[in-house]
Amino acid sequence: MRAKPGGFELEYTEPLSEETAAKLAESYRVEQWTYAPTPAYGGPKIDEEALGVSEATLSEDRKKVTLTIPGLKANRVVHIRSPRPFSSAAGTELWSTEAWYTLNSLPGDQPPATQYEAEEAALSGGAGFDTEHAGYSGGGFVDNFGQEGAAVAFDVEAGKAGTYDVGLRYSNGPNPAPGTKTVSVHVNGEKVGQTRLLSTTDWKTWSTGTEQLELREGRNTITYSYDSGDTGHVNLDMITVHPKGARVQLFDGTGQAAWQHPDGRTPEWPVSGEVMEVAGGDLRTKQGFQDFHAHVEFWLPNLPPDVTGQDRANSGVYLQERYEVQILDSYGDTTLADNEAGAIYTKRAPDVNAATAPETWQTYDITFRAARYDASGAKTEDARVTVVWNGVTVHDDVAVDGPTGGGATEGPTAGAIRLQDHGSKIRYRNVWVEPLT
Repeated sequence: MRAKPGGFELEYTEPLSEETAAKLAESYRVEQWTYAPTPAYGGPKIDEEALGVSEATLSEDRKKVTLTIPGLKANRVVHIRSPRPFSSAAGTELWSTEAWYTLNSLPGDQPPATQYEAEEAALSGGAGFDTEHAGYSGGGFVDNFGQEGAAVAFDVEAGKAGTYDVGLRYSNGPNPAPGTKTVSVHVNGEKVGQTRLLSTTDWKTWSTGTEQLELREGRNTITYSYDSGDTGHVNLDMITVHPKGARVQLFDGTGQAAWQHPDGRTPEWPVSGEVMEVAGGDLRTKQGFQDFHAHVEFWLPNLPPDVTGQDRANSGVYLQERYEVQILDSYGDTTLADNEAGAIYTKRAPDVNAATAPETWQTYDITFRAARYDASGAKTEDARVTVVWNGVTVHDDVAVDGPTGGGATEGPTAGAIRLQDHGSKIRYRNVWVEPLT
């Protein structure tokens, strides 16, 4: 078993049979996982996930199979099983159906990592690992930040020296007291500040606190700790690291690492040809955002004429999970309404119906300014939204006075971008966001 760019090569002692070769890709079962680091030897298995085999190529001598496996991650144990019947050309059944590989790094040229899980970082001072509260990323989150000295240290790579947007995904519930809490942040051993983490109201709601940190080229250590003068008592889930103001590619067809289902499940939306299709519930970004420009491309199926109204290719783009820009097949509809495509759902109809026909790709370019709040938590300004639909401005810096239907409660915390599963086979591609600072 050998690691190759995009997958693995498996070598057998005998040529595979025609029957086995005919169904190679469906013959394999793949899992990957890692282990939570602990002060003692070993640790619990975490972040277990099943992976699909998108392609299986048989060599000319029929002894080698190259598997293409989307979603492989570095620092994982990979388990590949070849279920029987799996036979050679001579009729011999495969003696051992299982293989394991510790994938310390992905082979080939890889883009710099932008996500780092807290449970895979170095924990000290009593910081622990837990899975009690849903919605976390990866295999769990770091807790026990209730006493001075608790710390989590991330090893991160920077492609070049400079200022980076570092987003800490966290939960700040009401215990032992509600309100904003603090931890200290250190870069390469030097304390650079105190991070204020706004209340998320409960422990199953996650937000992102983003700050700008100076990193050197190459390896860096970013540590969050409960120091003297901090309040602690937060759960830490992961960090994201991007050059300041850089575009964050959320989906480019090569992976869904930026996304999760709201309950924390790995995305179940199938990916094919750089496109993902709605299935298995809403998807949301793991990272939360404040002010941003977002780009979303979507494709609607051509449904029978008797499928009408809100059943006709329904989906939506939720901004901060609070405000929905409606997606619907409104092609040819001459009535502008606040529940049709392009609408800020139930709040405001689009100025123009810019829809194209079903089975064509459409675009939303959305500029979002989050609602503003004072130090007491009172809202001082409404959220504002501009939507350009297929090149036509249909909302121009309009105020949104509160959450739309199905949206989360308003508040000062950063929120995710959510794509809605409303039961229609909508497809998405080329989704990205640019933070506005």
